Amino acid sequence: MSRIILLGADRPFGAELATRLAHEGEVETTLPHEGPIDALVLNVPVVREGTRFAEVTDAQLAEALDTMVFDVVAAVQSALPLFAPGARIVAVAARGHLGAWGGAHLMAANAALAGFIRSIALELSERGLRANLLAPDFAGERWDTPKSRAEVAEAAAFLARPGMALMNGQTLLLDGMRSMRLSESRRQ
Repeated sequence: MSRIILLGADRPFGAELATRLAHEGEVETTLPHEGPIDALVLNVPVVREGTRFAEVTDAQLAEALDTMVFDVVAAVQSALPLFAPGARIVAVAARGHLGAWGGAHLMAANAALAGFIRSIALELSERGLRANLLAPDFAGERWDTPKSRAEVAEAAAFLARPGMALMNGQTLLLDGMRSMRLSESRRQ
C-alpha cells in the first residue's frame, strides 16, 4: 500500500483530496521523520482577494510567496531523503500562473510554483521522481462545487498513483476552459 503525505489538508480541496487519496494508500497529513514516502501532495489553492495591483502590500506578497513557494520548497526538501524510488510529487494550486485580475501577488506566487515544479521534475527525474502541478480554477468562486472538487481530487489521485512515469513536469489545467474565454468554446 502506498504511503501518501498530504500537506494542506485544512485548505480548500483538502477534505476531498484526503478522501480520494485514501483509496490509493495510507494518507498522513504531516511530514514524517522517516521514509519511505511514495507520494507527496501539496495543496496550495488560490482564493482570489480582488486586490488591485496598486493596492498590493509587501506583506500580502510575502504571505503569498511564503505559502505557495517557500513552504512548498521546504516541504519537498524535507521529504527528499525520504522518497521511495519512483515517488510522485503533486501540487494542487490554481491557474493563476496564466494571470488573472484580482491579486497579482497571488498570480506571481502561483507562477513561481509552476516554474518550481517543472524545475524539480527535470532535476529529480534522474532519481526516478516525478512532479506535476494541477491548476484548477480559483477556490471559493462560482465553479467551486462538490463535483469540481471531486474531479480535482480524482486528478490528484491519478498523478499520485504509481506507474505514471510518462507524465512529469506538467501543469494540468482543470478549469472547464474558463482560462481560454474563447467565444468558439461556447459555440457548439
